[in-house]
Amino acid sequence: MRVRRVVSFLTLLVALTSCQSYVAVPVQPATLVAVAQHDQVKVATKADILFVVDDSLSMSGKQDRLAQALSGFTAALDALRPPIDYQVAVVTTSIFERFGACGPDGDPNAAAQCDSDWGASGYVCKTAACVRTFDQAGQLRLAPGNPGTILQRSASDAATFSSWVASDVQAGSAGARQPQAFDAMRIALSDRATGFVRDGAKVVVAFVSDAEDCSDPQQRFSMLVKDANGNVIDQCAQQAASDGSGAVSLEPVARYVNFLRSLTNSDGSAKEVEVAAIVSLADGTHEPGLCTDSACATRCDGAPAQQACQTRCANAVPIDLCVADCTAACKGFCNGQVPSLRYVEMATAFQGLTANVCSDDASDTLGRLAAVIGIPKQIELIAPPAALQYLRVHVDRGSTGMDCASGQGFDLVSTADGPAVRFIGACQLQPNDIWDIRYLANR
Repeated sequence: MRVRRVVSFLTLLVALTSCQSYVAVPVQPATLVAVAQHDQVKVATKADILFVVDDSLSMSGKQDRLAQALSGFTAALDALRPPIDYQVAVVTTSIFERFGACGPDGDPNAAAQCDSDWGASGYVCKTAACVRTFDQAGQLRLAPGNPGTILQRSASDAATFSSWVASDVQAGSAGARQPQAFDAMRIALSDRATGFVRDGAKVVVAFVSDAEDCSDPQQRFSMLVKDANGNVIDQCAQQAASDGSGAVSLEPVARYVNFLRSLTNSDGSAKEVEVAAIVSLADGTHEPGLCTDSACATRCDGAPAQQACQTRCANAVPIDLCVADCTAACKGFCNGQVPSLRYVEMATAFQGLTANVCSDDASDTLGRLAAVIGIPKQIELIAPPAALQYLRVHVDRGSTGMDCASGQGFDLVSTADGPAVRFIGACQLQPNDIWDIRYLANR
């Protein structure tokens, strides 16, 4: 069903903007759809890179893997030609938590009950729900020891710069349990007083999460609730996965797409925008799903993790059951928590990178992100072509059009998250080239 979902994204995005970057037309309805991807190569000399990092409970190990890959990311950015003057900032996904239910509003006893029910402090009872806000919501993160919230590559050597960014992306796991990444991004980029968004710079936004975006600035009802048996129900995940026919509290993805498209330079020209979603995808695809990390799960059975569980359960009775629960939680946190439908929709709107947050090594993902900040070497396909003969690649360079032949102008290659077209020979992309990829994919 992969392509059917992609088509629904495309229908929405084409309705939102006159820039039709993707077209999907049914052919032989029972089996195939036609997909077209195209764009123009725009080269920027400056890039403002914002990592939007999920800081909820399951993200600690995933943040660590991202941090470990940043030295390679820095090296890849430094190698871009023409050179890029770049800077990095980080914002977390914690805006507020809204869990239900409580009452009456403002009652300190109700607030205390919220703290007890949801395992954290600082809740108030507001409009019949337990609400907790975060003081740093939407603000650029300043990790201990870093020189500021905006990390400029030109301010230090590569190793020091990478360590600064690594400290920032390791944002902890005590944040909101329902990430609001899109709204955090909007707040951070709207605050021009920070100086992060520079005139003439390409804006690059990289979302890093193992769950779903739950942006709900109106504080409606896309919250966690408990049923009569005490089971937690994630209404955000339910609404994101729905067909849209029911009530939806989540802010439409289109609002945030349009926000990014509205960013301009001082001369009124639209900013170049790149979007990456390092999120929960079905393994080996660009499709939202519950990804797995078997290497991480193996580490949960290893001596260090088991010792940590023994320490944590030292006063539990019976201790064996506690250790088993601790190990199960460890393995559960290795994997994706909720399919990332909204993140994939956002990345698709900008022909952006989608990659698997469960990958045990983030180096390849960040290397691919660095590549698309410059002149792209390859373009990731929304879905696998049904066959190579159904794949057409074309490049317009000035007044010259080139049909790129397989093995001469392009190669169809595999990445950890699905197929991509890699340009070779005369079809290697240059500034201002317009590339066009069309293919048939299985429905």
